[in-house]
Amino acid sequence: MRIKFLSFIASFFMVSFVITSCLDDDNNIEYSPDATIHAFALDTAGLGSYKFTIDQLSREIYNEDSLPVHADTIIDKILIKTLTTASGVVTMKDKNGNDSVININDSIDLRKPLTIKVWSTEALAGISPNQTKEYTIKVNVHDYDPDSLKWNYVGEYLNTITEAQKTIKFANEYLTYSVQGSELKVYTSNNLSNWSSGGTVTGLSKLPNSIIPLTNTILATVDNKVYSSTDGKTWAISDKFSGNVTTLVSRLPMNDAETDSKITYIKEENQQRYLYSILESRLAGSAGSIEEKLGEAESNFPVNNISYTTFKKGKQYQNIVVGKHDPAINITVNNKEIPVTVAWGYDGTTWAEVGTTSTVGYCPEFKNPTIIYYNELLYIWGDEFESIYVSGSEGFAWNKANKKFSFPKHDWSESVLTVSTKEKPEFRGRTKYSVIQDTKNEYIYFLFGKETNVTFKEEVKKKEETRATEIKDRGPYSHDSEIWRGRLNQLWFDLANAGK
Repeated sequence: MRIKFLSFIASFFMVSFVITSCLDDDNNIEYSPDATIHAFALDTAGLGSYKFTIDQLSREIYNEDSLPVHADTIIDKILIKTLTTASGVVTMKDKNGNDSVININDSIDLRKPLTIKVWSTEALAGISPNQTKEYTIKVNVHDYDPDSLKWNYVGEYLNTITEAQKTIKFANEYLTYSVQGSELKVYTSNNLSNWSSGGTVTGLSKLPNSIIPLTNTILATVDNKVYSSTDGKTWAISDKFSGNVTTLVSRLPMNDAETDSKITYIKEENQQRYLYSILESRLAGSAGSIEEKLGEAESNFPVNNISYTTFKKGKQYQNIVVGKHDPAINITVNNKEIPVTVAWGYDGTTWAEVGTTSTVGYCPEFKNPTIIYYNELLYIWGDEFESIYVSGSEGFAWNKANKKFSFPKHDWSESVLTVSTKEKPEFRGRTKYSVIQDTKNEYIYFLFGKETNVTFKEEVKKKEETRATEIKDRGPYSHDSEIWRGRLNQLWFDLANAGK
């Protein structure tokens, strides 16, 4: 950056002062003690518009909204677009420690805080040499990409868990269910870090195909029967449900206080599937239950491996549900049959198909899908962690999530992986896991059981042809039981700014 020596500028003002002193009083020039910066802006073209705050008390200039990560490759040579002062003279120290005038037509390096000095016209004229002010310019840049999902290894899990599992949160305790040998075990934790060795469940011997925690009880389905438990360890068949209940679908709070909720489930009657609901308040006490028949479940309503999430729309809660379709739903894309996932929504009164089956915006089929409401968007993925899809339209249209919002994966083109570790993690191909969402701290927890011989297929670009792809077999690799958690960086920033 080219800078001009201050001595020349100061000499000009001092000469002007001497000359005007010799002239008639009517021609006196008034000099100002003002040495403040009135406006400041950087040329952040390509990054968007960023407002800079001028703190006159601390004499700091900074941007409250940080520039994107890696912006240091831009601010190392950036132009000052606006620098307004009374005198127009601002200096910085040169290599020799002398004050030299800043030329804003040349680029400046702002990767580190920069101290500048503003000169009043009185100081330049030599009337009041101390009428200057120093300001520090600090350009804030994100250390992390706000749109990225940051992953952390939490710690070891339970190597005794090697089969399918289900995890719930009930009464401030986390419970994981998994079959070990011929027994159903339950493992408990208060913090997702320290786990019990596992106790045998009484009343159940199989892993439930669906399980929903309520306020004071837990419901689960096994072999077309509904079981209930008040502690998650001792179970009994519930007398509040009649007939063949194949699966629980969802729980919908009826109000903010969640003093009551509506549970939806599927029954089989005369080889037909029907949707039923029951209020949580009806499950308490000895009085008989009142089941409400909502109607026949349509052919493309999910029937198994159901996952649901809940969000608030206006003053009302909504459920969004996904799962296995029987029969499968297929669409034709480029003369190829593609199985898809169709989401359903519930407002407490009506179940409605909300997902699209058009060739634009469809959601692919996921085996054992998981759906969550996160950062005011819906996200879905399934076994083997191949991809994440996102919807900003409450489940109607979907698209593949940004690469920044993805699972940890190994670069197999660089090296072969035989063991996934916390230093070199690989999620793809895994199937023995459960998911818990920490809505308070915005974490998504993944609890992985121990697996060996994990394999998956990866679509990669052919080296000889830029656009052509081929399928590569990856693995086998193994991993111990472990817990990981992911969080969107932007939500971390928001929590930090809120002092949480």
